[in-house]
Amino acid sequence: MHFKPIVLCSLVEGSRASLNKQALEQVIGRAYREHLSQPVTPRVIWMEVPSNQAFLEGKTSSVATLMAPVPDGTSNKLRHPFLYQLLEQWCLTTGGNKNEVVITAPDQSLSRAFLSANRKRMPPLRQITYIAKTLVRLVRSKSATGHFNTHINL
Repeated sequence: MHFKPIVLCSLVEGSRASLNKQALEQVIGRAYREHLSQPVTPRVIWMEVPSNQAFLEGKTSSVATLMAPVPDGTSNKLRHPFLYQLLEQWCLTTGGNKNEVVITAPDQSLSRAFLSANRKRMPPLRQITYIAKTLVRLVRSKSATGHFNTHINL
């Protein structure tokens, strides 16, 4: 079975990570291919946060978050090397350090539950509108830049 995880990457606009999306997509794809024993086609969605809305300990922040789901039941023996490779390659690609990125590798079912819970915070009619607008933005960004990209306000 072909595994197609949705990888969510939240970045601060103008950060080193936001300027290296293409290379980071290759890093993510390579980590999946090297650590999972099945064909994988990750779909990376970039969510950019305005720099004036990202703070850590009262100071502006450029910390990125990456949620890279793995198949349900993936052992820690496989999950840990996958996470470490993502971290190492992310830092090499961006020139940043390990304290500038938070990486998780939840089971696919937990990732789907997280995405579903986020959608359910809205009334049903608004969910449909939100999903439609987001899909249009993602398709437009993919055709314009080659990346699935959207902006979020916190």
